[in-house]
Amino acid sequence: MYSEILICASLVIAAWQDFRKRSVYDIVWIPGAAGVAYALYASYPFVAGILLKVGLVGVICLVFTYFGAIGEADAIALVLVAADPNPYSPVLPLIGTGLVAGVHISFEYVNGNARGRKTIPLQQFKDEQRWIPRAIIVGGNRTDVSNDVNEAREEVEAKAGPESLVEVTYGVPTVAYLGVGYAAYLVVLVLTNPHLFASLP
Repeated sequence: MYSEILICASLVIAAWQDFRKRSVYDIVWIPGAAGVAYALYASYPFVAGILLKVGLVGVICLVFTYFGAIGEADAIALVLVAADPNPYSPVLPLIGTGLVAGVHISFEYVNGNARGRKTIPLQQFKDEQRWIPRAIIVGGNRTDVSNDVNEAREEVEAKAGPESLVEVTYGVPTVAYLGVGYAAYLVVLVLTNPHLFASLP
């Protein structure tokens, strides 16, 4: 119970930051890390299940982050979800995450933001953190940027001039989806099975 509350606190704060700015401050993860530590401590000597989930998800996230497919905050959030001591985690929280993501992405698609690539002015790109850069366009000449989402934005800001255009795709707020999905999962757990919730570390 306490570990889930701490993990949820980190994820909800991170979700708010991700939705607003598409970036998450490192300090946000402290309650979640404390929750994971408490879950391991309180589950001793039966910590193998939690360690297996965290290890498996952690390795997958490490590989995806290394190749730039997901951001560092996305990886940390996924590991926190996997560390939930409930035996049904991370499956149930990820179902909630998928529902939240589906609704939001559909909304953005209808509004025209999540429909493939678009070209925007450099200043709009700097002002709106939701875009993932794919190329810089100067005088009709297109130059691809890194596929690594952790480096591409910095590359554009370093190389693009004031008159540049930026080819972008919509960057979904994955941490926000995870945070809202996890919070929804906890609410459902408390309402449908309060005894299980209270029995968890």
